[in-house]
Amino acid sequence: MRRESDGRMQVPDMHAHLACFAEEYSVGLSDTEKAAMAEEELALRRQGGIVTFFSSGTPEEWEQMKKYLGESRDMLLSFGIHPWYSDRYCPDDYRRYLQMSDAVGEIGMDSVWCDVPLSVQRRVFVRQLELAAGFRKPVILHTKGQEREIAELLRGYPGKVCVHWYSGDQDSLEDFIEMGCYFTLGPDLASSLESGKEPAADLYRKMLQEIPADRLFVETDGISAVAWALETERLELKEIPRVLKGSLDAAAEAKQMSLSELRGRMYQNLKDFIL
Repeated sequence: MRRESDGRMQVPDMHAHLACFAEEYSVGLSDTEKAAMAEEELALRRQGGIVTFFSSGTPEEWEQMKKYLGESRDMLLSFGIHPWYSDRYCPDDYRRYLQMSDAVGEIGMDSVWCDVPLSVQRRVFVRQLELAAGFRKPVILHTKGQEREIAELLRGYPGKVCVHWYSGDQDSLEDFIEMGCYFTLGPDLASSLESGKEPAADLYRKMLQEIPADRLFVETDGISAVAWALETERLELKEIPRVLKGSLDAAAEAKQMSLSELRGRMYQNLKDFIL
C-alpha cells in the first residue's frame, strides 16, 4: 500500500476529485493555473496527513491525475468509465488504465443525474466489473436510482466493492450490506444529522447503526461536491480537513468509538480494501 511520507495520518478520504477538474473552480483558468491549483490541494492534503483516494471518471482525467501525482506514492488513484460518460468510451480501449489503477471506479448506473440510455450504462458497467474481476481490483461504485438492478448485477462478484456516498432506498441498502460491501459516508453526514434533515438524516442513522465499523469510510467527493451538499456556492480548499473531521466526529459518536479508534479503523479498512 502507498503510505504517507512522514507517518502522519488524519483520516482516509476514500473518494475525491481535485477541484481543478470542477467547472466552478477551474473556469477561465489556464492549464498552468489548473496545475498550480492541483499542487495547492495536494500539498494541503499531505500536510493534513489525509490519505486520499482520487477517482478518475474519464481517460483524460486519469492522464491529468497521473501527471499531477507524478511518482508520488502517498495517494491512491482509481479509474473507471463513469456512467455519465459511458456512451463516449469503451472500457476495453482503456484496459491498461484499469490494470494500473488501485481500484476500478467509480463505475455503476445513474438514472437521476444522467440521460445516457440505461442499456448503454449497463453494458459498460458489466464489462468493467468483468475486467476488474480479471485484474483482481476492488470496485468503487456509483449508484443513483438504479440500486436494485446494480445489487443484482453485483451478486456473485468475487472482489471487494465500496459503495460511494449511498443515497438510495433502505431496502437496497440491506442488499449491499448483506453482500459485504464497504460504504463511504458523504460530506453532508454531520450537517444532516445535526439538522435532522430528511431523508438523509434517517438514512445515515440506519447506515451507522447497521454497517460494521470495519466497512466504513468518510469522503469529500472533492470540495465542489462538499459545497453542493452543504448548499454553499463555493468553499475554500482549506475546508477539506474540517469537513472530514466533522464526518469523523459524527460517525465516532454514533458508533460509540473514540475518534482515534475510528480513525485507525478506517485506515485499516483502506488497507484491507486494496489488498
